[in-house]
Amino acid sequence: MIIFQQNTILQNLHGRDRIWTVPELLECYEPLDGEPLAVRLQAMQQAVFWGEELYSDLSEAAQLRYHFWKQLRPERIEERKYEYSVTIRDTYRWELTVNSKGLFYKDLTPMYGQQPGQVYEQLFSDFWFYGPLMPIPDLDDRKWAVSQIRNAFLQIGPVSQKHFELFEYPKLPIDRFWEEGDHNAKDFVNMRYFGIEAGRTNWHDGLVYISFISFERLLADPKPLERLISPAIQAEISGHLSDRHKKQPREEPDPTKARMKQMYMENGGMHHYILREHGDSYVPNPVDEFIWRRELLDKMTQRLETIDHYSGLNYIAAVMRYHGVPDVEEQFLKAAATPNLKARQAIAQVLDEQFQSEKAVDVLRSLLQFENEESYWRDYVFSSFGRMRQNRAVQRFIIQCLRGDHEIHFKKAVDVLVLWGMKGDTALMDRQLLLSLKWEDACAADPDFNQSLSKVIRIIES
Repeated sequence: MIIFQQNTILQNLHGRDRIWTVPELLECYEPLDGEPLAVRLQAMQQAVFWGEELYSDLSEAAQLRYHFWKQLRPERIEERKYEYSVTIRDTYRWELTVNSKGLFYKDLTPMYGQQPGQVYEQLFSDFWFYGPLMPIPDLDDRKWAVSQIRNAFLQIGPVSQKHFELFEYPKLPIDRFWEEGDHNAKDFVNMRYFGIEAGRTNWHDGLVYISFISFERLLADPKPLERLISPAIQAEISGHLSDRHKKQPREEPDPTKARMKQMYMENGGMHHYILREHGDSYVPNPVDEFIWRRELLDKMTQRLETIDHYSGLNYIAAVMRYHGVPDVEEQFLKAAATPNLKARQAIAQVLDEQFQSEKAVDVLRSLLQFENEESYWRDYVFSSFGRMRQNRAVQRFIIQCLRGDHEIHFKKAVDVLVLWGMKGDTALMDRQLLLSLKWEDACAADPDFNQSLSKVIRIIES
């Protein structure tokens, strides 16, 4: 539990209190460790607010992290998942999720956890400055994770380039192993091709604990690690990581071109956004733009099949329409065949708002298949119809419900009429008319009901 105080945070963990100052929050590795990641994220954003007044007194490292959190917009990070493997004698599978809360490493096999599926959480700033919390052996996987976060910065600048060093890990013929202690207890350090393991064993329990330490963390901040890895062993490991063993990632041959490609991709190739953000610095070669456009649209098509939230799908539709993709509506309808109900829900909203498509109603109605399992879907579908007064397919369906033999749908249809009246359809603001639409009268084929129903239908179709 944490309590926000004046320029400090009180953390109570396992009955013990600790007071965190702004400099400590910004300088410490894994600040507020033990708290849920969402709470820690909120605390770091609060530290930035407090840091405005204390900025001149902060250390250089704290100032850099201050700018990191000030520039980062976590809500711009679309959730992505990435599976990879780590091989020792056996092969262990991991799943890395990057979303607006942070990074989540799921130990699928497991490698370090006691049970399959244990999740380890990491703050954005810890990853950015110290490297991965859990093993990510392949350089391309680390570059992928960096790119997911870089896209969320308010602007590309010094902070967005200050992430941990990206390099190929050394290829070791065998693991390097160091051990010290006696027959009662021994501390060990094991250097593997994917990082460092430090732990302790004793005669009674065997393995007491094991910690994973990334090469990047050792290079970035070795001093706090001396309790686990002695300076002499750190020096040996650093020797293996020296420049002659590193394979630097290939950079774009033309930095200016690479920068403009980044501008293009981050803004969906939409020139009005690019120029608003970057002005006259964006002057690409038309041939390059053609290639980038094809790459961008390929990515949009792939993402359409994997994401299920409205903001992402709405953005994909906007990008595709801007670039004149001829069959965008058809692609969205095809994607709506997914068993993912959340995706169908979002796709229907996009089809209605961006395409004014009558097919949006078909997608919404498909959710009614699940109304007996969860009334949420029925309530959502009819409330959506409440904002779709001009959609002819909605009008036909509401009339069908009023004429049909489904009591709940009949009553929900009357609720939709009330909503239409509240939203400005003056003809449907006749309270007595809507009160005359009673299910009991419909079942009895009451002449007065039939007269009211005919009048309502004329209003709906007008």
